[in-house]
Amino acid sequence: MTLLLALGSLESYFGYRESLDHIETTQALQAKQAAFELSVYLSTIESALRDVGRVAWDSPGFKRDQRREEFYRHLRMVPATTELRAVDKHGHERLRVSRTSPDQFDTGQLIEEPELAMVSPEQGIRFGKTFFRNDELPTLHVSAVDGDGAIVATVDLRLLGDVVARLGSVDGGLAYVVDPRGVLIAHPMPTLVLARPDLSGSEAVRAIQAMPAGSGGGGVRALFTRDIAGHPVIVTGTRITGPDWTVFIEQQRSEALKPAVATLTRTLLFMCLGIIAALFAGVTFSRQLAAPIVALRQATARIAAGDLETKLVVSRHDEIEDLAGDFNQMVRRLRDVYESLEAKVADRTEELSHARDVLAERSEEIEGLNQRLVLQLDELLHRKDEAERANAAKTRFLAAASHDLRQPMHSISLLLGVLQSRLDSLEHVALADKIQSSVATMESLFGNLLDISKLDAGAVQAHVEDVDLGWLRHRLEQTWAPQAAEKGLKLSVRACNVVVRGDAVLLERIVGNLVANAIRYTRRGGVLVGCRRRGTLVELQVWDSGPGIDPRYREAIFEEFFRIEAPGSGQEKGLGLGLSIVQRCAQILGYRLSVDSRVARGTVFRLQLPLSAATAASPRSSPRLAASQQALTGRFIVVVDDDATNAQALVDALHACRCHVVAAASCDEVLAELHQHLRVPDLIVTDYQLVGGRNGFEVISRLRQHYDEAIPALMITANTDAGLQPRAAAQNARLLHKPIGLQRLLDAMLESLSP
Repeated sequence: MTLLLALGSLESYFGYRESLDHIETTQALQAKQAAFELSVYLSTIESALRDVGRVAWDSPGFKRDQRREEFYRHLRMVPATTELRAVDKHGHERLRVSRTSPDQFDTGQLIEEPELAMVSPEQGIRFGKTFFRNDELPTLHVSAVDGDGAIVATVDLRLLGDVVARLGSVDGGLAYVVDPRGVLIAHPMPTLVLARPDLSGSEAVRAIQAMPAGSGGGGVRALFTRDIAGHPVIVTGTRITGPDWTVFIEQQRSEALKPAVATLTRTLLFMCLGIIAALFAGVTFSRQLAAPIVALRQATARIAAGDLETKLVVSRHDEIEDLAGDFNQMVRRLRDVYESLEAKVADRTEELSHARDVLAERSEEIEGLNQRLVLQLDELLHRKDEAERANAAKTRFLAAASHDLRQPMHSISLLLGVLQSRLDSLEHVALADKIQSSVATMESLFGNLLDISKLDAGAVQAHVEDVDLGWLRHRLEQTWAPQAAEKGLKLSVRACNVVVRGDAVLLERIVGNLVANAIRYTRRGGVLVGCRRRGTLVELQVWDSGPGIDPRYREAIFEEFFRIEAPGSGQEKGLGLGLSIVQRCAQILGYRLSVDSRVARGTVFRLQLPLSAATAASPRSSPRLAASQQALTGRFIVVVDDDATNAQALVDALHACRCHVVAAASCDEVLAELHQHLRVPDLIVTDYQLVGGRNGFEVISRLRQHYDEAIPALMITANTDAGLQPRAAAQNARLLHKPIGLQRLLDAMLESLSP
């Protein structure tokens, strides 16, 4: 009975301790997760603010209006930022852009926290003190380096309430955040934040503040304390670096300890039942078993003393007598075994000792291997997370840069097309062709960077047609021969007058990247481009006399941002995107790409292209442009684009085709213009992103509804979102991505106008 009580008590105690350990571990993990999510939330604001500060605003070409536009872009990207101010190193205001008040320039007003202007390049970001704007809105100032001054952002912390509302534990738990002074700044109940309770006297906050300075992201273990309302709770906290906030996870003590109390109750109940049963059984059987057990005890005592001749005599005619018989038989066998037992014990002892030593050695080896495996697994997980975050950041940056840079390139392409159609002098036409070649080269140079975003988004689609490789040969010589000559190399492009099936733009990008890569890494000799017939295929080959590619890098060279460090002056260095784009474009067109190389001898890339049934084609010939312009003569076309430069370039191009054009910046404006025309438009050409948050799909829908006709539509955009193509197909509209040459734009219009 005593043993039962002891075991029950120990089980209850250890069950209670295990429940406490589980609660502490769970809350610690939740606190770390909450601190991590809040740090990610703050790092988003910090990253956007650093991007604004990295621009060289004091350099020529960056003026006050450009800085204000960049501030507007930041406010659109970061909803939590309510105000941006550019200040000098003494804290005097030079520019202010706010969501709620007019913009101000060069006021010279001293900011509330002048020390924020003294952020050093090593710091990069500096956090101010939290305060309550208008005595009710929790707010924080954050500054970033900006040349000889700083950019100070006013961040609204109300969104923290939404973050912490989903970070609390289950079963009545919640999360909240306090600043270094112990003031509550984020809580699932916004009314508590508005009351601004001072928690600096609470046990949890005092424990955090008692930690040594510089402890970084340290925290406190689970504490049994009381919450703001005085209810008993269990609290765990951890610090957030940067603003030095503390996030707490709090759970009602009654809810947290409910499993432990239930376990303790069940254990006590079973103990009581066991004690009652034991008492009843003991009283019942003690009288029947006492005498035989005493005799058995005396006999065992004699055997223990070495008397193996002992014999137990019991006459009860029941199980006790059977037990006595078994006991006597056991004594006889014991005598038989005892003689050989001592020798066997010695042998077994020696064997067990040796086995114990071997097991100890194996255990140490296994433990060491397990520790190394855990460390390697943690390192792999860390590297995987870093790679995923870096890839996501790269995709976001390239998508934004692609949209902004493709707008002016689109205007230049259209205006050059208009200029070429208006020139009569052969000398002027040749000059325009050279300009067109330079523009195409410039687009190719930054296209290697920007097209990664389109490829990641799945927005690149092949426009398959007949492509004359003779035209491609002329383009390669015109574009890359000067660069090869500048390095002292010879670029040889063999004649190959065959026609293949493919996209002229993607094919030129593939071969151009292969030639550019060969020129970049070749130090002596030259580059050769040629082709060979392979049945129904044509194998286009690019040879170089460069350093070659080590076999271990044959697969890695097609990965993004991978470069082989080649010896030289540094001209070989690039972003490492060319071959990755080549492989993706080849996959889109269904081409087979292979590479052979010998170290220190050179490399050859092979691209297999399907032959066309046609005998000649030229996707960029002037007669084709003239034919397209003539086919559009007299058409009534509506143009909607809020970018004045793009709109005017397209209007000039259509006027050169003798089209009747109505252009406007929005749907309302174009409807007002169309009231003066009785004719139904033949075609709608609209940009996707329009002023006021409107889009081109609304323009197409409203114009078709206005005329009650399914007017053909063409949408042009610099947005690489893969979801736009299905939406355009659903409205029976064609979708083109900027920049677009004049010839391709006219071809798309004619295809849209076809019945």
